Formats: sequence, structure tokens, C-alpha cells
Amino acid sequence: MSRKTLIPLVILVILFAACHSKPKPEPRRYDFDGKIVSVNTGPKTLTISHKDIPGLMKGMTMDFAVKNQNVFSYAKPGDHISAVLVMDPEGEYLDDIAITETSSASDTSSVHLPQVGDQVPEFIYTNQNGRREKLSTLRGKPVLLTFIYTRCPLPDYCIRMSSNFADIEKQLKQNDPTLFDKLQVLSVSFDSENDTPKVLKEYGRNYAGQIDPNFTHWQFVSSTPDETQKFANFFGLSYLKQEKQIVHSLRTALIGPDGKIAAIYNGNQWKPADVIGDLKGM
Repeated sequence: MSRKTLIPLVILVILFAACHSKPKPEPRRYDFDGKIVSVNTGPKTLTISHKDIPGLMKGMTMDFAVKNQNVFSYAKPGDHISAVLVMDPEGEYLDDIAITETSSASDTSSVHLPQVGDQVPEFIYTNQNGRREKLSTLRGKPVLLTFIYTRCPLPDYCIRMSSNFADIEKQLKQNDPTLFDKLQVLSVSFDSENDTPKVLKEYGRNYAGQIDPNFTHWQFVSSTPDETQKFANFFGLSYLKQEKQIVHSLRTALIGPDGKIAAIYNGNQWKPADVIGDLKGM
């Protein structure tokens, strides 16, 4: 093929690819209003008790990344914050932040920081089949658990936790059936008002349906607000007394067959391979 023939062909290929490439979705933007609970300089996030975000989610208390890092030099617990929540395909963050100083800090319960080796307390829950169970009935098997709520729309929060759990289950089922049979998985909702057994079952099918259709190894559960509060507090998720909200930080735990914490995974940076490695090292 001559150079004169090749050049037009290359141009056509480039034009064809450009015409058929998918445009990047535009970020969605939502007005955001709330109160700062804590300023987390390590992970560069703000824990915020926010009001309902129309068209997106109910009021919650969660960690949020911010675009303007200067915020960390003056933001304080108790401050009022208004901003724009940007839902970008690559991650969500707060932009156009305005902070108003207030006189009182957030009223949160004391936070227990779980440690490897701590004995996990009893937890009575209702699973996706409407059956009441006790955590202690799983003694003798490793248990992997995290906290979610089914209406969470943020890709880096509950959606990522559930997707990671699905990856763990899938990899174990394919590569280590013996360990898959032993492991018990719990996704604990702290939104018991909405997350009824019916809702949890429907949500669970989206993640466990192809791997564990009968929920033999992976349960989606909720409990009473008081029971959930006590259990969440043990794992370091504080509770806002005034707003009656659990702070939705991300906390995942691996519990050994003896009922004690074997590993803690904070935030959303852990990978399924981390958990599988810890499981095999038990």
C-alpha cells in the first residue's frame, strides 16, 4: 500500500473513532446544606450531618471529599456548611463551599475504636427472609460484615461496599469453594425504617443473586434503631443524639470463628484481595 493511500485511511479511522466515542457524562450537581461533625485532615474529608438532598437522598451523616483544600484550614465541628454536591462519574465531592461559624459543636456520642482481638458483642437482627437471628449463631465460622443502607446513591459508599463483597464471594466460589462454604457475610442496614426484609431481599438480589441466590452465605439484615445504634457504636460509627443519625463512615470488619475481630478495613480504599488474603491467613 502506497503512502498516499495509507494517509487517507488513517484519517478515516481517526474520524470514525471520534464519531463513535461516547461523550463523558456531565456531572450532576445538587444543592447541599448541613452541619460539620468533624474535620478529617488525614483522609481530607468532612463528616457532615446534611439535610435532605431533593432528587438524590435523605438527610444522613457521612464523609465527603472537598474540591477546595483550603477549607481544612478554617472549618470546625459545629459550623454550618452550604455547598454544591457534584456527582462526577469519577467520584463525588463538595464544591462552591460556604461555611458559617456557629457557637456549638456537634453533639455526638462517644466513639469506640474497635481493635483487632476485641470480642464482638451479640447482635440480634432480622434478615432478608424476615427471620430473626443472633450473630452468635455464626460462631465457629469467619464472618465478614459492613454497614449499608439500600437508598445510598453514592458510588464510593454502600454501592462500592456491596460490589466489593460480591467480588469476594465470586472469587472464593470460583477459586476456593471450601473457604466460600465457611465464610458468612453480613450487610447490616442502619435504615431499619425503610430497609424492610422485602427491600433488603430485592437489594440483595442485585449483588448476591448470581452467587448466592438463596442467601445461604450472604445475608442482608436490619435491626431495631437501639440495637443498631449499639452495634454500630462498637464498630466506631458514632450516633448524633440531636439528629438521631448514625454517622455513615465506612467500616468493614472480618470476625474470626472465635467471635473476635480479626481485621478492620476503614474507608473505601481496601480491595477484595485484602480480605481474601486475611481470610486465607486465618
